[in-house]
Amino acid sequence: MATATARSQRLPTWLAATAPLALILLLGGLFLAFNPIGGLREVPPVEAIAFERTVLEEDSIALHLRNDGPDPVTVAQVLVNDTYWNFSLPDRTLGRLESGTLRVDYPWDEGLPLNITLVTSTGLTIEHDIEAAALTPAADASTLGVYALLGLYIGVVPVAIGLLWFPALRRVGKRWLDFFLAFTVGLLVFLLVDAVGEGLELSASAPAALNGLGLFAIGAFGAVAALLALESFLRSRREAAHGGSVTGLALAYLISTGIGLHNLGEGLAVGAALASGEIALGTFLVLGFALHNTTEGLAIVSPLGSARNRPSLWHFVAFGAIAGIPTVLGAWAGGFAFNPAWGTLAFGVAAGAVAQVCWQIGRSMDRGKGLVAGWGAAGFVVGLLFMYATGLLTA
Repeated sequence: MATATARSQRLPTWLAATAPLALILLLGGLFLAFNPIGGLREVPPVEAIAFERTVLEEDSIALHLRNDGPDPVTVAQVLVNDTYWNFSLPDRTLGRLESGTLRVDYPWDEGLPLNITLVTSTGLTIEHDIEAAALTPAADASTLGVYALLGLYIGVVPVAIGLLWFPALRRVGKRWLDFFLAFTVGLLVFLLVDAVGEGLELSASAPAALNGLGLFAIGAFGAVAALLALESFLRSRREAAHGGSVTGLALAYLISTGIGLHNLGEGLAVGAALASGEIALGTFLVLGFALHNTTEGLAIVSPLGSARNRPSLWHFVAFGAIAGIPTVLGAWAGGFAFNPAWGTLAFGVAAGAVAQVCWQIGRSMDRGKGLVAGWGAAGFVVGLLFMYATGLLTA
């Protein structure tokens, strides 16, 4: 027994750690090489193709495809509106999870629907519908500027305006501060529900092989872990300097981070919808988004109402940048590189971040009892109702 223990201690750590992994890889390689169950399968191949992105250019259609099944798929023919058309695809046979861009020269008409059907080498047909054809914006300076301006209008500017409520919060009593903190939780819970709904809807559109629900979960729990680490870092700095827990300024930064990640997903959705022609952003809709997001600035400064010292102006600039600028980045990504899988991940991150911030604020309110008190409960319900009412303007 002693000899065996001594031998295990003499074994290098790297070898003890990698030996099980090497054996697993060897086992997998042998299984793939000999394929012992290959003879048991006498069924047709399982063919599936996911349409990840559609780009409409003048008299042409580009489809970004991904093999979404376990078997290789060979694209043999393409029909557009029930008519066969010539197409180009660098490799007509896509292996598992392999992607490719299929192009068809087709004189589509703006505003009219398109039905695209892929016919595989086995005769299977896979359809993709476009409700209303619209030219996909090109990634040039002018279009980038338009998307940036849109992100500023619906993200950065409303948040900055909401931050102007800070002087008023400094003058109200504790009951009103509790009301506005609970109001903040109501706003964030509504954003959480919105992010979860958007993420789950997108996960259904993502390629099945990429497991959209798993991507959403990874994003959500990853965001929670990241914000917990940020909270721990802020607490350690505060304790080192003054002692105490994360409150006031640090909590405002956590809120702005959570709202910023949500606005990244919001910008992503708006940019993708605008690029695909699904929505026409009129003045009324832009104003609705602006009003909807103005309260996010109030949510950020609510924890600062009871602060002894007024934070410097640079902190407010940072709050606006952290919470608002991701809307611009999301609009760019959604307009020029939208993908359901990455969109699902982004909304997962948003949901996890907002959930963590809600928990942090609720925990800071009278040891978690502030939301069930009279003013706290009223503020929470008013926050939900306000976000619902302004959300109707963006529907």
